[in-house]
Amino acid sequence: MRLLIDTNVFLDVLLNRKDFVDTSKAVLEKAIKEGDNLYLSSSAVTDIYYVIRRQTKSREIALTAIKKLISIVRFAEVNEKCILYAALSSVNDYEDAVVDQVALNINADYIITRNTKHFKKARNLILSPQDYLDLRAKMELYKKDRE
Repeated sequence: MRLLIDTNVFLDVLLNRKDFVDTSKAVLEKAIKEGDNLYLSSSAVTDIYYVIRRQTKSREIALTAIKKLISIVRFAEVNEKCILYAALSSVNDYEDAVVDQVALNINADYIITRNTKHFKKARNLILSPQDYLDLRAKMELYKKDRE
């Protein structure tokens, strides 16, 4: 599968966000184990750096987090087309509209985000982290039934 992972999922893991870290970490581990291609919008990298540096007050921690990202994701380009189409999109939040367009450009199967309500008008299929884990569990059961 080709998955565009939204910023909030990575921040849950990198900042160890109590209410979300377990599920978000499970998504990344499962996706890697299954050989899914993980993508992050290239425009999200600076946001992730900024949030981590602001919360930890440490440039080194923020850069270490970016290096971790580099080891597990591919960066999906934000180009002129993304910027223009996002401005014309019916997705209300511009940043989310850019993510939606980036996902279209890479032919993502899904966008994985905790903010599914922000993507109600998206043109991509949207899954919450738990929805992704449930989908993968159903796929495993299906495989076992076919054996």
